[in-house]
Amino acid sequence: MLSLAFECAGQGLSAALAQDGELIDTTALAMDRGQPAALLPALHDLLDRRGLTGADVQRVGCTLGPGGFTGIRLGLSAALGLARSSGAAFYGFNAFDVFALAESDCRGLCIALESRRTEIFARIYDDSGNKLALNDAVMAPQQVQAQFRFSRVIGSAASKIRAEAVDAEPDMAVLARFMSATTQGSPLLDQARDKTAPLYLRAPEIGGPARP
Repeated sequence: MLSLAFECAGQGLSAALAQDGELIDTTALAMDRGQPAALLPALHDLLDRRGLTGADVQRVGCTLGPGGFTGIRLGLSAALGLARSSGAAFYGFNAFDVFALAESDCRGLCIALESRRTEIFARIYDDSGNKLALNDAVMAPQQVQAQFRFSRVIGSAASKIRAEAVDAEPDMAVLARFMSATTQGSPLLDQARDKTAPLYLRAPEIGGPARP
């Protein structure tokens, strides 16, 4: 199952190709802005390096947020366009789930994602690793530190929770391998199938009140 996964809702953009659980190739661009112009050429180059086209891809997946509004919409539009033009199955993933997918043990795990505002996006797993102590919320880092107990922190805003933590975007290689090897019946894969609702978590800070 040839699968393409990509992410452009955070800092920069990244993509990965995998076949039947084996990683084929990846690409990553560190960029604060400019993703709309860079995304499609980057995906084309990734496929072209392996002698592939969009028509060869059987599963396409992207993150739906939380993250930057423009990046979320861009990724969703590109992934849907590729899936519909090629006949590939489309999957939309919560970025928190992608981070958790890379972890062998989620007990006491805090996932902190950058919002480019004072607050961060946060999810915290309880001590069992099977339930959420904090379910996908927008909070100030100080609130997360004061109100919740956790043993580890990962994510693109991890250093805002613990200074020694290393910030990182969701790993598209992990997601591409998962998509390419997992059959229908996986709860995560099934809930992501044809899921297109963006996960903003907060309202856009644009415009103003409507005029009477």
